[in-house]
Amino acid sequence: MNKSGVIIVNKPSGITTNGVIQKVKRSLGIKKVGHAGTLDPLATGVVICLVNNGTKVSDYLLNADKAYIVTMKLFVATDTYDSDGKILHTQVPFEISQSQIEAVVAKYDGLNYDQTPPIYSAIKVQGKKLYEYALDNREVEIQKRNITIQSLKLLGYDQIKQEITLEVKCSKGTYVRSLVVDFANDLQTIAHVTALQRTKSGSFTIDAAINMHDISEKDIIDLHTVLQNEQHSIVKTDNLKDVMLGKKIVLNTSDNLVFIEDEHHNILACYERDQNNVFKCRRGGLNN
Repeated sequence: MNKSGVIIVNKPSGITTNGVIQKVKRSLGIKKVGHAGTLDPLATGVVICLVNNGTKVSDYLLNADKAYIVTMKLFVATDTYDSDGKILHTQVPFEISQSQIEAVVAKYDGLNYDQTPPIYSAIKVQGKKLYEYALDNREVEIQKRNITIQSLKLLGYDQIKQEITLEVKCSKGTYVRSLVVDFANDLQTIAHVTALQRTKSGSFTIDAAINMHDISEKDIIDLHTVLQNEQHSIVKTDNLKDVMLGKKIVLNTSDNLVFIEDEHHNILACYERDQNNVFKCRRGGLNN
């Protein structure tokens, strides 16, 4: 199977993102499959799987904004910040009003701040993933990351279950588990994630996601459509021979980063502005 592109998979809970990738490989009978952003095992929802040459454009899809629906359990903290982890602390429940919650929602709605990622994450420090430090019970300095919560909405507050449900729209690199911990801290309490669904990644929504067990070749979205949907600039040129050789070309465009296609809408390469109207090859071989 030589078709390239992406498949939008609806990941179920209880499986890793790598588990989804292995399932796609088996379903399509191919070896070259990647992804454009992981989800925690607990989480469900949109995973962008990259097929064949689709793996070569991962860098241009990873920066996409994301959207989630998250439910947090108040008064209980875990080491992983979610219900898969070990309980570290519990707190005697106390009354939290709807207005208190709404005030914290208003604080984070549109907020740009430096967030501390959870130690149970795949971020690498000195060549080692953070969760490996945690498993080895070793201390490590965790660098904060500047992220933006573009939108935060309160979807529900169950005082009996002591659960809050939020809709989060955020920038790349945001850890919703950390947001939940920060949110609870502003309520003078502790919390952890009990349910998390990614509803959108870039232009791809949960409505378009395919059940992991129903994947077939017809579900592959071609690279032209993918890049167009993500609002990347796609142009044609008469210098296709130079493009295939990775040489510099002249383009009349105001964009600094463009994808070159042929007359059949096959994506050939990614070029970036060098100087004036001269562009240099940033990534070639996107069609082979």
